[in-house]
Amino acid sequence: MLDISFKSNVDAISRNLSALAYRQLPYAESRTVTELAKLAAKAEKTAIPQVFPDATPFTVNSVAVQPARKALPVARVYVCDVAAQYLAPYEYGGVQFLGAKPADLVPVNVAANRYGNLPRNTIRQYLNRPDVFLGTVKTKHGEQYGLWQRPAKVVEVKWSRRNGPKPKDRAINASGKLKLLVAFHTPVETRKRLGFGERAHTVATANFDRVFGAQLAKAIATAREA
Repeated sequence: MLDISFKSNVDAISRNLSALAYRQLPYAESRTVTELAKLAAKAEKTAIPQVFPDATPFTVNSVAVQPARKALPVARVYVCDVAAQYLAPYEYGGVQFLGAKPADLVPVNVAANRYGNLPRNTIRQYLNRPDVFLGTVKTKHGEQYGLWQRPAKVVEVKWSRRNGPKPKDRAINASGKLKLLVAFHTPVETRKRLGFGERAHTVATANFDRVFGAQLAKAIATAREA
């Protein structure tokens, strides 16, 4: 967690405020830090797909803001619990977090969704086929554990007037050798860095003067109207 404080900035400005402006200072402070938190959150949401091109909307929208209160001018930009677990290693370093998954499941010869992930229940559906199994196979690159499909001994075909003969079961493996459908990779040390804390700090400090000035002016105007 990174704490960003603007107390010294506010203290310096408060010395030259009128009595009216000083009375409105707590309101301006709380509104300022809330607006800065929103700007930081927007920047984080923009950055996540840049760091992770296949990021899902769930991951992007996991960035949230807890607004400040007049009595406690502290706002919070955070990532919701579920996404925080798997994003944390990309912020602080460490091993990939896979949750309940047995490994990092990498689609090889199966259709992935638009985010590059396996659709739900894909493994279970393939394991219902008699020609598919989970196991370790020796390859020229070493042993690979994953979801494999055995080659078909006989390819049954049907005739299409337009395109000629086609395999009757398009899902069979007609390559004559084992086909890796899904690779199971063990968790690895993360290399990418999200830069969440650094980005939030940059955005907040760059916008403080503008936002605080606008919120203080609004607070003073509101007081005069009252």
